[in-house]
Amino acid sequence: MLSNLKSLLKKFLRDQSGVSIIVVGLTLPVFMSAAGIAVDLAQAYNIKTRLGNALDKAALAAGTTSGEVADIEAQILRFVEANYADDRLGQSFNVEATVTEMAITVTASARVPTMFMAIFGYDEIIVHEQSQIIRELSGVEVVLVLDVTGSMAGNNIAALRLASTKFLEVMFGRIRNLDYIRIGIVPFSNSVNVGAYGLTDGFVERPATDPYVSPASNIQYSSSTTTSVTNNWKGCILERSYPGDTRDGAAPDWQMYRYPPECTSMRNGVCRTWRRDPNYSCPNSRIVPLTSDRNLLQTTINNLPTVGNTYGNAGMVWGWRVISPAAPFQQGASYNDPEWSKIVIMMTDGDNTMHPTYSVYGPTASHSIDADDLDDRFEEICENMKDEGLTLYTITFQSGISNATRDIFRRCASGAEKYYNAPNNDDLQAAFEQIANQLSALHLSR
Repeated sequence: MLSNLKSLLKKFLRDQSGVSIIVVGLTLPVFMSAAGIAVDLAQAYNIKTRLGNALDKAALAAGTTSGEVADIEAQILRFVEANYADDRLGQSFNVEATVTEMAITVTASARVPTMFMAIFGYDEIIVHEQSQIIRELSGVEVVLVLDVTGSMAGNNIAALRLASTKFLEVMFGRIRNLDYIRIGIVPFSNSVNVGAYGLTDGFVERPATDPYVSPASNIQYSSSTTTSVTNNWKGCILERSYPGDTRDGAAPDWQMYRYPPECTSMRNGVCRTWRRDPNYSCPNSRIVPLTSDRNLLQTTINNLPTVGNTYGNAGMVWGWRVISPAAPFQQGASYNDPEWSKIVIMMTDGDNTMHPTYSVYGPTASHSIDADDLDDRFEEICENMKDEGLTLYTITFQSGISNATRDIFRRCASGAEKYYNAPNNDDLQAAFEQIANQLSALHLSR
């Protein structure tokens, strides 16, 4: 507008006719007023843009924050104040934040003092702006790898159930389409329990001989989730030898976990009491492949057991196998599918430890693996998973974990900000909630 005005003025000034001079005299105030109004409106537009940017930053920051609604609203106001200083032109007022389960909305107004429009009685222009984020998940696969070892008994497992439940509440509470969320669960201790999938999908083999069932080919799957003794197979597996135990993929097949008969009471050199339970220290809680069935996930969390020692490497590698698109579990999206993010969350309350008799690696006396080997293989698994493009979150729970294990979990995570140390129950719940908030895809809308 100013450029056009300048051109017209030059044209009028070059015209020497009396009529042109009269026209200039009559129209010049109009053009000058229009130019002044344009300056004021441009200033108002700039301030509206600056205010909008401040609201966007505040809303997005709040969207990844957990806590009470009042605390989130207070944080929004602080962000607005920090990103829109009142000492600059355009004083803000009526800054309001509305936080719901599905959306965060921030509105504000600003007063823009005028220079030219004041001549006509308009001392200021009021601009309004709004920013809103829709808390919505889109294309997210998550596997929870959860420690259910003996040290998790009592308050610890109760805290894990509560924290995992909160995770589901956040994720499913913001979902709009169940086609865009899949969550799996891998409980681990001495082994992992692949459930009926092992036999129905044919990736677990029966042993050649068995001290409980003869012939071993007659071993069947037991669906029991109690600690009752059965000679049939409850679903736990033996891990491959190294380096197969650090990799994804279906072949070779896995072997059945079959805890050997064990003398538990000797007298005068004679065994008086035998433990004859092929599923001893096998976690009763089974792997849940990726699913959108919230009820199934919640039921699994509600019934997480506690038993056995910590073989974190076995839990982690099966977390990978569950989220992988390859067999034995094939529910996962392709690694290169741009529509899906793939995340594994690994949680433990203790250092890796060896069972004195039997574990995911079979009879302890038949191998030379120690806890340091478990740590090394765990770290190798983490690196292999990150090489495939998976995002890893890690959580160490309670104060009994060594600094060395904390360092291992910190290195395992996909960045220092994705490692959480949770010394107590409240910290554990906060960690799961914060991760759920970060995994929520925040879509900025107006």
